[in-house]
Amino acid sequence: MEKIKLDSKKKTALVVLALVLVITAGLLLFLNASSGVAVDTVTREDIYRSIMDTGRVTSENSLNLQAPGNGKILSIPTSIGSRVKTGDLLVVLDDSALGYELKSLEYQIKSLESNIAYLSDPYDDLALENYEGSVRIAYENYLSAREDYEKARSLFELGGISLSELTSLELESTVSEMNYSMALNESKAASQGGDTDVVGQYRFQLESLTARLEALKKNMEDYEVKAPFDGIVGDIYVKEGEFAAALVPLVQVYEEKYYIEAQPLEENLVLMETGAAVEIILESAVIEGSIRRIHPTIQRVISDLGIAQQRGIVEIQTNHEFSLVGREVDLNFRLYPRQAVLTVDKETLVRRGDKDCVFVVVDDRAQLTEVMVGARGNQRYEIIEGLKEGDTLILSPGDDLEDGEKVSY
Repeated sequence: MEKIKLDSKKKTALVVLALVLVITAGLLLFLNASSGVAVDTVTREDIYRSIMDTGRVTSENSLNLQAPGNGKILSIPTSIGSRVKTGDLLVVLDDSALGYELKSLEYQIKSLESNIAYLSDPYDDLALENYEGSVRIAYENYLSAREDYEKARSLFELGGISLSELTSLELESTVSEMNYSMALNESKAASQGGDTDVVGQYRFQLESLTARLEALKKNMEDYEVKAPFDGIVGDIYVKEGEFAAALVPLVQVYEEKYYIEAQPLEENLVLMETGAAVEIILESAVIEGSIRRIHPTIQRVISDLGIAQQRGIVEIQTNHEFSLVGREVDLNFRLYPRQAVLTVDKETLVRRGDKDCVFVVVDDRAQLTEVMVGARGNQRYEIIEGLKEGDTLILSPGDDLEDGEKVSY
């Protein structure tokens, strides 16, 4: 076969044509190429912002009942964990020292009343003799009480008697000395005849002593420590036979009404609002609750790792009956709930200037669309405007993705 010979011009033209065809094919392939992307679908869902934390079971009312005064613990007619009613006896303290003081006050009051009666009328010889007799008796009682106290001091130093017994004898000696002094003054006043100024002073003393007597009676009643409300004995801090000083805690009582106290971080606290739902997770059970109070202060606390943190206090109400006060529970705060709203994955959102946007897939191309965002859940956000249910959106679009770019998924 005879070969076809081409001149140089025709060869050059064929080479150029081949190059044009190759470049054109490459451009067509490039223009029809698409970026592979992950997508999300616009759906209607219930969303809320979830914040996990912990809290402690707390009684609505918990009191540490204190000793009303110094005294020995005579009995504790209750036990830890016992249910008590208002007025039930919890702790009994020895009030014998107050008993001596009570008798002394009663004697002084009677003496003043008698003196006022005598001083209001002229005195006869018999009345004066009675006053002098009262002085002698009061003096003898004083000497006897002082002698008993001096002997008791020696016995106490040898360990023969208790401090409580020594204190009682000391008080009795002091009271008897006061009675002697009062009787002596009254006798001198009586020997001088009726005196309206003295009567006025005695009336003032009588009012003062009467007030002290009533206060002392109330104080003696307090030596029987009783339950102030219906509840449970949480703890007992003393034992029978021990000496309790005034204001020392004796017993704890708490009501069987509970709430949960949480201490969220400041950045979480500012997101919370009263009435918000809270899930209280107790072992395998989930108990419904709600925020009833947010304390208006922030406290600086040190975490278990030694880190300084700013935390607030939130109270959560619930009708559940807990068995252990102080127990730690897990909490799930459900904030800003929305029902059946249009939602998108938060990773579909991008910022273009000062606007929120998404890339909607339309005819296999990325279409940049402005949207209005509503409530923000942990993973999905509410969309108020800009999208419709079923729209397909590009997840995590890169900064290099352009409006109108061809995509595939």
